[in-house]
Amino acid sequence: MKCLTVFALLLVLIVVNSYASESMPPDFTSKTEIISQKLRDKGFGDDEIRVIFSDARIELYPEMLNKSGKGLNYTSRKFGLLTKKSVMRGQKVLKEHGDTFKEIEEQFGVEKEVIVAIYRVETNLGSARGNYIVFNSLLTMSVFENRRSEWATDELISLLVLCKNSNRDPFSIKGSWAGAFGLCQFIPSSYLRFAVDGNGDGNIDLFNFHDAMASIASYLRAHGWENNSPDKKKKAVWAYNHCDNYVKAVLAYARASNSSSKPSNSSSKPKMKSRRQGRGYVGVQQRYVEDTHKWVPG
Repeated sequence: MKCLTVFALLLVLIVVNSYASESMPPDFTSKTEIISQKLRDKGFGDDEIRVIFSDARIELYPEMLNKSGKGLNYTSRKFGLLTKKSVMRGQKVLKEHGDTFKEIEEQFGVEKEVIVAIYRVETNLGSARGNYIVFNSLLTMSVFENRRSEWATDELISLLVLCKNSNRDPFSIKGSWAGAFGLCQFIPSSYLRFAVDGNGDGNIDLFNFHDAMASIASYLRAHGWENNSPDKKKKAVWAYNHCDNYVKAVLAYARASNSSSKPSNSSSKPKMKSRRQGRGYVGVQQRYVEDTHKWVPG
């Protein structure tokens, strides 16, 4: 039996080497052995491990190792978060899914505007969910020595556990280069701990709108969200993304999209000057100023 186990592991490593990037880290084999053993500890058999690592879709992305999502200025004009068009898109989502958000607010006690704000910042209301195969992203960070290696190994194990539990193809899940996926951009361990079945169909699918929005609310509530406590709101959003700029942007967008923060009729349709561009005219775009809660040209 021991010989068969060793043979199965060697077969996995041979196949992985044949499919993965030619630019391999020097300790690739030992790193893969660690992953395989952790999978065994989670109840995976050698045949299951072999199937996973013999998949032709395995690919490493070493070029992404220096990427970072920290320090983004989400409220900058370039990002476009607080433009009037952006806020109106969020308000449209709130209106079209009013019943869903009412149910989520009643269940989790989290403001719907904050849920939509996270949805807007994370995936631009579902239009930018990421095109990386999450398995490959996490495998890359796991086997190439970097500050995320240990974290990525644990997330890779979580990904394979959630796929096994839900009978899902691990290579079918696409997301960000950092391993987050779905409309709400959960990492695998967050899925296992905080994702919920919002629509009650017996399946947790973070690419399903109701499940994703309910899961955002579930996450925030689990991290101490309280509607009457600004400090606890900030801490809960910060837990979602450890970035002060992110917290500021989410709460600013939530306030801008709240019906009580909408400009009055006299200011919602201001007289806008036009500037000539080529042979046509372009209306001056408006943006929401967080400090004054007003809309200004720009």
